[in-house]
Order: sequence, then C-alpha cells, then structure tokens
Amino acid sequence: MRPSVLSALEFLLQENVPESFIWVTYGDDEYLHTLTLQKLRKVWLPQPEDELNLSEFCGDDVTWADVYRELVTVSMFTTHPRVVIVTQADNFVTRHRAELEKWVSESSRRNILAISVHQWSPQTRLAKLVAEKGVAVECSFSKKKRPELVAWIRKWGRQQYGLTLESEAAELLLESVGPVSGLVDQELRKLAGLGKKTITTEMVRELTGTWRTKTVWEIIHAALEGKTAAALTEVHRLLEAGETPLGILGMMAGTLRRYTLATHRYLHPVPGQPRVTLQGALSESGVPAFALKDEEMRLRRLGRHRAARLVHWLRMADAAMKGGLATDPRIVLERLIVVLGHPETADGRAAPV
Repeated sequence: MRPSVLSALEFLLQENVPESFIWVTYGDDEYLHTLTLQKLRKVWLPQPEDELNLSEFCGDDVTWADVYRELVTVSMFTTHPRVVIVTQADNFVTRHRAELEKWVSESSRRNILAISVHQWSPQTRLAKLVAEKGVAVECSFSKKKRPELVAWIRKWGRQQYGLTLESEAAELLLESVGPVSGLVDQELRKLAGLGKKTITTEMVRELTGTWRTKTVWEIIHAALEGKTAAALTEVHRLLEAGETPLGILGMMAGTLRRYTLATHRYLHPVPGQPRVTLQGALSESGVPAFALKDEEMRLRRLGRHRAARLVHWLRMADAAMKGGLATDPRIVLERLIVVLGHPETADGRAAPV
C-alpha cells in the first residue's frame, strides 16, 4: 500500500519510491527539499537524455497555464513520463488552488507534477486529494527530536559515505553545526574525505568548525555588507587552500537558505497566528540569538525579492558548476558573491549565473 505522507528523513534512506503522478514536498528545510527532488528525478529520469522530459519552474514566475501545457505534452523521445517541478510554490498554490484540485481529482495520469512548498495544511481539500492520490514528503529537520536526528545522521553517513559513526560522534557533529541538514551532510562529506571508515568523536572535534567554515561565514557577511573585494579575497584564499568552487558553494548554501526561509516566514504568516518580526523569523530559521541583530541588518540589505530567490540561484549555480553551462565554476561563484553585495546588479528576478 502506497503511503500518502512520508518523512524526508525516512524517504531518503529507503530504496523503493512509490509510484504517483502528484508529489508535494513541504516544510522548512530547503536542503531536504533538494535531496528529495534529486532522488525523485533519478527515478523518473534515469538517463541524461531523459532530461528533455523535465520542465522546472519557480512558483513566483509561472502560471497554471504554463504548467498545464507541460503536463499534457506527450513525450516523443523516450518512454519515460514528462516531469514538471514547481519550486518555491506557496504563492503558486494559493493562486491556482482550484485548478490544482481539479487536475488532481481527475483520473490518474502518466505525466508527473511535483510541487515544493513551505506551508502545507492537511485540512485543505488539495492536501486531502494529494493524500488520496499522491505522496506528500515532510521536509523538516530542526523540529525533529534529537535522538531521531542522531540516528538518522548515523544511517545517512553509512548509506551515502560508507561511514560508521559512533553514537557520541554523531551527537557531537549535531551539536557542532546545529540541526541544519545541509551543514550536517557537508561535515559528513568532509569526514569521508579522511579515508577512515569508523568516525570517532576526536575526528569530529578536529574537523568540524575549522577555519574553512568560519571563512565561509566571513565571505557571506562581507558580501552582504557590500565589501565585495574582501569577500572575493577570502574566496581566493579558500581556493588556494584546496577548496573547490562547488565545495565553497555547498558551505555557503546552508546560511543562504536560512535567509530564504526567514523571508518566507516573515512575508507569509501562519493563518491564525500573530505575525512574527523579522528577527523572530530569523530565529525560527536557525539563527542563534546573539547573531539576530546583525543577521537582520544583512537580510534587510539583501532585500526581500533577492532573498526569496536565493535558493533558485543556488540551484542554478550548482547546475552550472556541474556542467549544466559552459562556464568556469570559479566565475559562477564570483558572480554570485558580487550579486549578493550589489542590489543594483540583480532586480530580484535576474539570475547571477
């Protein structure tokens, strides 16, 4: 029997992927959204040429007519279904709820629609239809209980990197970087680079929170404060130390995703609850109390439109660095740094890569 609601933590560890024509990822952890959609894409579009069947949109920029046109298109090149993915789709769902309800309520289809949202109320008609005919994946990390996160870190480390983490080592890793899935995965990747299969607390203590991590924070802070030259100097320092542009982007992503999450939380209050302050939204996104004032200043300088686009820009930069575009990865990273510090270089819609 196909489960209607899954935890991303559970879904990412399991081998089997349920069949469905409608998927929804929801929750406040952008990295889990990304990992979930990546896993689904590998199942739906297993070969490079199958990417011709993929259409991906940002929910702020697309209409139902655009999405529906892709959903009713018949693939002429492969036997795989067409796949339409709408990310940052909260506004899209609000605008086109009736059309979505109608489409989901009709008979099962060959082509696939995946929607990524932050808020998803199980009491709505659309959510009930998705529960009946599709699959919803809950993408939350920081709200999970600590023992559950520690257990998942150990399983994820074993599955993805062949690591055996002592329980205390997983506890220390979580304590060191906080309940942020992207940072946890980043540290596991670093630990895998040690070439050791068994990871002890001493290894975690020596590797986690090194000067490289601190330097990435300095890069982001300098960029958002308009100190582009200083930010690029630190980027070059990391590159000279052996870090790759893709590795630096990965380290930046966790912090930048928090800005997107805080912006969305601030602009889209939960119905029936008091509107949160910008500092309150930052706190909910994982920013520690001592940093709230400075982070609020940086987020205000960034601006709501560009903050809302950060996750989309990160995905584009990631794709470009992995070969999606014929651009030097170092140039992609430097462009992103420049755009972060200079609002006039992007209007909130234009991508920096």
